[in-house]
Amino acid sequence: MPNDTPEAQKHGSDTTPRKIRSMHRRRLLNRLTEGGGTVSVLAREVGLRVPHASAELRRMRNDGLVASDLSAGSRGARIHLTESGWESVRDDELARATEALPLPDDTSMCCLLARDGPNLLLGVMEPTDSPLLLIPDRPPSPVGDDSSSTGSDGVPWSWAVLRERNPRWFDLSSMEVKPAPPPSSDPESIAAYAGERTVIGIIRARLLDSERPVAIAPGQWFGTPSFRPAPPLPESSYHRGQWVLGACHELSPHVRPKDPIAAVMEERLPRTMLLRTARANSLVIADLGGLDAEGDAYPLSALDFWIERAHPRLTDAERRKRVQALRDRVSATRRVRTDDSTWRRFRRDWGESVFTDDEDAIRILDLRGLGGSSGEALVRWALNDEERPPMVLEVSDDLPDDLVSSIISHSNLRLALLERDTPAFASLDRLVADPLRPLPWLQLSTRGGRILPIRLMDPMQTPMFIALDDPAPSPWASLGIELDEPAELDEGHLSVINSAISQHPNGSEEWANQMEARYPIAAWIASPPRTRWPRWQRLRDRLSSEWLVLMDLDNLPLERLSEVAEEAPDSVLAEFSSKLTLKFREDSETALRARPATDPKDASRGAAWVATQLLSNAPWLPEHMHADLLRWSLEAWLSHPPLHSLQALEGVAWLYSSGRNDDASFRPILEGIRSRGREMPKGHDLNTWARLVDRVLEGSELDLEELERTASVLPTGWWAPISPEILVILLREEESTDWLILNPLPWCAAVLRPVGEECQAPGLRSYTHPGCDPEIHSLLIRRLRGRREREGLPDSAAPLLDLMEALDAINEGRAPRPGRTHPLSGWLAQPVEKWPKFSASVALDGDAEIAERLLLRSSGYHTGIVSSTSISG
Repeated sequence: MPNDTPEAQKHGSDTTPRKIRSMHRRRLLNRLTEGGGTVSVLAREVGLRVPHASAELRRMRNDGLVASDLSAGSRGARIHLTESGWESVRDDELARATEALPLPDDTSMCCLLARDGPNLLLGVMEPTDSPLLLIPDRPPSPVGDDSSSTGSDGVPWSWAVLRERNPRWFDLSSMEVKPAPPPSSDPESIAAYAGERTVIGIIRARLLDSERPVAIAPGQWFGTPSFRPAPPLPESSYHRGQWVLGACHELSPHVRPKDPIAAVMEERLPRTMLLRTARANSLVIADLGGLDAEGDAYPLSALDFWIERAHPRLTDAERRKRVQALRDRVSATRRVRTDDSTWRRFRRDWGESVFTDDEDAIRILDLRGLGGSSGEALVRWALNDEERPPMVLEVSDDLPDDLVSSIISHSNLRLALLERDTPAFASLDRLVADPLRPLPWLQLSTRGGRILPIRLMDPMQTPMFIALDDPAPSPWASLGIELDEPAELDEGHLSVINSAISQHPNGSEEWANQMEARYPIAAWIASPPRTRWPRWQRLRDRLSSEWLVLMDLDNLPLERLSEVAEEAPDSVLAEFSSKLTLKFREDSETALRARPATDPKDASRGAAWVATQLLSNAPWLPEHMHADLLRWSLEAWLSHPPLHSLQALEGVAWLYSSGRNDDASFRPILEGIRSRGREMPKGHDLNTWARLVDRVLEGSELDLEELERTASVLPTGWWAPISPEILVILLREEESTDWLILNPLPWCAAVLRPVGEECQAPGLRSYTHPGCDPEIHSLLIRRLRGRREREGLPDSAAPLLDLMEALDAINEGRAPRPGRTHPLSGWLAQPVEKWPKFSASVALDGDAEIAERLLLRSSGYHTGIVSSTSISG
């Protein structure tokens, strides 16, 4: 590629980025940033004739900007960007961004950097909260001296959809890439006063209405409208329906479609979340797995449709006779004789299903466990009455064509759930997973050709209640909670509470209802587990959130778990975490119900806690949820990482472990978690891990407090490679030796490991164990033996004494004595060929971490373990 080609120039401190002048080239390069494609596909998507696109791609290949997976000229070859191609795109974007200087102080403003038809290049000053942005159709008028005006009054606005998840940040003073925008400036600082902003975010977008005229000039900054503009979708069709599908922007009304929608979703999680939204005031016939809802009894009259499938060759009269006998048998307490073949087919299709003749009350029917004929019968039953509520129907691939046609044309259809795209539903608006954004974002394609992201609205999510300023009495230690200020409860209240504990240990709904008005704590204690959730909703502003510890997760709608976690203190969340882990591992489908329908960018503390639990249990969750764990849970967790986050970090590492995801893609993820960990306060799990990684990879020093926290908080396998160094440093000082003696840690299992054993900490897999440092032996002798003889040592010194005596034995060339923490601890310092034979039960009789090393037959012996004084002696 010629050196004077603008696209070849690298941006940096000594070069100036340059624009791509060819419109065809720029269109093709921008399209290729979204992925490769054949010549014909690329030509069609950028609006060029194939010969013109082919000629430009040939020139781009010659310039080294693109390459293909087949030899040049091969039919069907897919074109993709090279590194030089990516650099050319970045150069073009930076050159256009420099025209937006000076950058505004108002971080809410946006700038049009370039436009090519409906495709826009935008500059922003802060991360975008919504995937939609408003672009003025003409330049805003000057604001003059009115600081409250944005200059947008009376200006028409167009909607644009972002084509990237997040902006790419650049410092225009150095032309360097930045990982994130700078923090908000201190308004009192000189830089803020002088308006010295140099970092801009660049992001691609596309006008929702490609024919909309936009006359604003590139490089001009604009704010947001001071009024509510016309919505992005036709108001009469998409904002006046009877149900709320979702939202797309704070200045747009909720999307309330009047016409039916076909949702094409193969994976369980998006189907489940969509059902949560669509089921309000509707009749649902679907697989309810993942919903906190039990299906109603099945309608008796559905058997009239089922019998036609079960016995298609019988006469109408015979079918009526058999179905009547079947109705009598399933609805009566006495046994009614039915034809054997009909009964066998009924049991095969319906199992132990319960039926009802109160069909007007039916709102939700579960297809799980039913045969294909049963599902078809339920759909035909629903379609048979025009007066039924709006219908949400799961449409399987094996439904007959006549039934599919009836579904599509039915006036009461709200939503059809499909596993794959079906031509029969092409006439309906289409809802699919958003390719850029995690759930709860989906992508709506209208029949009019508009495509925009929609954030699902969960009808179960309600605004949080705010506790009253008056301090609520804390729970009692007798119920497993520490009572902070028992004096606040008068004697009468205490008496009633004692009655609740002693007289109603299993709960009494009637007694609790009587006590609720005057004695809320007593009513809460006496509530049966199944009624605690509705009672909490009434009493939450009168009780301390510590009382949530009595909530039984089996009787809590898991769709509301993030709401409860938002209120609960850390002590209660620790209890919930243990219980939720058991639920996830007993029934992995529980995770579908617990997953909040919130954007990870807007995740609350409660949603972040739920995300932490999902990541912590990743190996036990269904494989179809793994992609969502990496897209939603990871971002939500890092928005408010709980203090104890090591298991979530291990879950992320497991998701990226060999064979599951590209290992190269894990490095930037780890770096992002590490960066977040550095921002956390000392004592936070992620901060401790990040400081360990900094120490190993960059050689940064850990102070005494950090060394102690690393050894006591992180799993042994994470810090074992630096355990010899930690121990040497701590044994050199009297004060830190005191800490070592009083804080028992598995030193034998950490220090006595093979040379070259791989580190188990995420991000440090390439770092290996150096082996036991011979200096440790002399330091242990100096610090421990004198103390033991003078004043004795506490039991907590046992791990250090075991390590010292294990090193005594190898230095003296003898068999080790039984250890204190494990009878076989001393053998970890001996060559494995000298180990005695022992059973698994003997190996497990003692410290668990030493037992693991023994079962792995992992010896810490190496030739350098013996101190030089012992060798010379």
